[in-house]
Amino acid sequence: MIRHFEIFTVERRLVQISQLSSLKDTRLGIDGTHWLRKLLQTSAKESATTALGGIPIGLRSAIEKELELIKSYGITPVFVFNGLNIIRKDKPFSTEDTRPSKRAQAWEAYEKGRVEQAYSSWASAVSGFVHQPDLLYLVFSILKENDVEFMRAPYLAWGQLVYLERHQKGFIHAIYGGSELLMYDVDKVIINLDLEKGTYSWLNKKSILNDLDITDEQFLDVCILAGFEYCITFPPLSSDYSGFTFKSVHDLIKQYRTGFNAVQSYGNHAGVTKHNYAEVYCRTRCAIKFHMVLTDEGKVESLNLENAPSDIHDVIGYRLPDEVYYYLSKGLMSPQVINTLISGVLIENSPLCNGETIEYKNFLGQLLELRTQAMSLLTQPLHQFYQSRRVVSVYWFEPGNEHHLNHGAQPSVHETLNTWNVLERGLEEEKKAQKTSVIDIAFCLKATATEDQAVKTVMPKNNDKIIESKDEILANVLWKLLDLRKFLTSSHTHTAWGIAFKKALATFKPNVRSHHEQLFSALELIRFGYLNGNNLSRTYYTSSIAVNDEEKRHILLLSRTLSLIPAKFKGVSWNGPLSRELLAFNSFVRALNRSLRNLCEMLTLSMFLNGDCVRDRQDLLEIALSLPFLYDANTGMGIIAKTYLETVIKLSKDNDSKGSTRSHVSEALKKLDETFTGCINVKVDLENGLAFWDEVMIAINSLKASGAISNETASQFINTNNWLSSRRP
Repeated sequence: MIRHFEIFTVERRLVQISQLSSLKDTRLGIDGTHWLRKLLQTSAKESATTALGGIPIGLRSAIEKELELIKSYGITPVFVFNGLNIIRKDKPFSTEDTRPSKRAQAWEAYEKGRVEQAYSSWASAVSGFVHQPDLLYLVFSILKENDVEFMRAPYLAWGQLVYLERHQKGFIHAIYGGSELLMYDVDKVIINLDLEKGTYSWLNKKSILNDLDITDEQFLDVCILAGFEYCITFPPLSSDYSGFTFKSVHDLIKQYRTGFNAVQSYGNHAGVTKHNYAEVYCRTRCAIKFHMVLTDEGKVESLNLENAPSDIHDVIGYRLPDEVYYYLSKGLMSPQVINTLISGVLIENSPLCNGETIEYKNFLGQLLELRTQAMSLLTQPLHQFYQSRRVVSVYWFEPGNEHHLNHGAQPSVHETLNTWNVLERGLEEEKKAQKTSVIDIAFCLKATATEDQAVKTVMPKNNDKIIESKDEILANVLWKLLDLRKFLTSSHTHTAWGIAFKKALATFKPNVRSHHEQLFSALELIRFGYLNGNNLSRTYYTSSIAVNDEEKRHILLLSRTLSLIPAKFKGVSWNGPLSRELLAFNSFVRALNRSLRNLCEMLTLSMFLNGDCVRDRQDLLEIALSLPFLYDANTGMGIIAKTYLETVIKLSKDNDSKGSTRSHVSEALKKLDETFTGCINVKVDLENGLAFWDEVMIAINSLKASGAISNETASQFINTNNWLSSRRP
């Protein structure tokens, strides 16, 4: 929001209210980022998300209800989401991030028994703690299921919405979003939808200009100097927060006539010098007036092409092929890796647990190889400028150190994977043999079980035949992923890790949910050395009962492993205890899965940009939604497992307790139902989690036999499994 503008418009009675029925039969362009932020603050608000990790539990039901209400008024929604970030000149972490201290204060309150205070703290800033881009594939899948149109803009949604409304074809008839849209060439903006009351609030730009008695150009300057999400408030005005008003910025522009004159007149002000505000102002103004949009012809052009400066991409971001923007708009990949390339910096902010452990900080260094591989796949088919572009990773805990992503190393990742190609005939035969229609990690691993089977399905690359079907694309991406992560060799046979993975997959039962993605993550975390029962350098383990060190190790290993599996919720909110210890482990899982997801997306994009598959197609989003590591799991299943095990221990140690271990187990299950009322069936969740544990154990025994893991690692799992045997449901 433009700073203080909402207060100003209310005071001046500039906000108009109309009936939603008047929008019947219109196509309403919706700023997806603004809309989703409002949902997270209202109907999808889940205070525990910051403490649980993952996706807000009630988000799906909130979105579906919202869509149903919008359609009930005869409105056709058209969502536009932000794409790439506008390039910034300030150094990473040059402004203080207050989120870690707020999270720490909330946890401190929770651990001291001030639960309501903790939840209140998490709730007050939940939209700031939830990273919207991590939610978008869920949002996209829901919109697709409900036949709702949407796209990702090349950069900000604002400019794209303005383009769609101004277009002679009338792609949309009105715009719903934040007040920032008034900085563009629009007549009016809808700023709020009250779907329950059947009304909407809107602002008329001409009325605002008349009230302020300024021109359109002056209004743009007022908004920039007032400050909004992408531009700080003009420092001379922001120094006195108690006295700041939108009117004070207006008065400044009336005095100096233009924003540039005002900025120049304060050229020696300490804040203006510190933030290099003159450049910030000019860049922001240029980015708004000449914002880049995707045209209906598939080209990326400036909103005001005839007046746009030739170096506009120095302001917004380096130019990419139109093809990349098109794939981005259709949801084939997310913007993260491309943002890193354009900015030259992969900024690693502190995770929800605040990342205070030495192990997590070391883990980020270990992930650098994965992230470099993704960057190499992106830059290889692009212009030489990008292939030689310097890209570094910078971490919040050492902002002065840069970690280089050597993505230009030869041979490129693309070249090392050139043995993979699949023929439709072989793929269809393999699907029949496996009695499945789904192409996933499990399918691809089983299809390469032996050299003979590999020959049936995987053939030498044929440059005369490019890949056509969605299934062929998915299979190629997943085989390449398994190769890069050392589950398969370049000759299409299993490594020791691949053999262990396949043995674990062989235990899948028809009525049990597939765990192939979680098995992938578990094996990676074991290989990295972080899925174990050891204490982290900073431990947050708390328990309502006394447990000895051995019991604690077993509980840690089991709860961490089971936390990889999602529980099923009723779609309302979390009911139950929280675990900062499991949130710390969840940070490892999230960082790994995000990196694996980005690698999958860049493997896919590489196929398109290198012409290895048919490009002109309508199933780009379906391909993206079929790739693994789509959604982040929360700590819920781990908390359920921890609570169950501690309850069994407590019952067995209770001096007043009578009966066998089986009776303790039965009573513990009953208490789970009473504790986790937000779960659909907590017992089924626990059984599913323990089925996953059994699969991990099969992989562990295989890895132990092959010598791929240490005896110490294997012993931890085996000892825990023996301990668990008498305590299972």
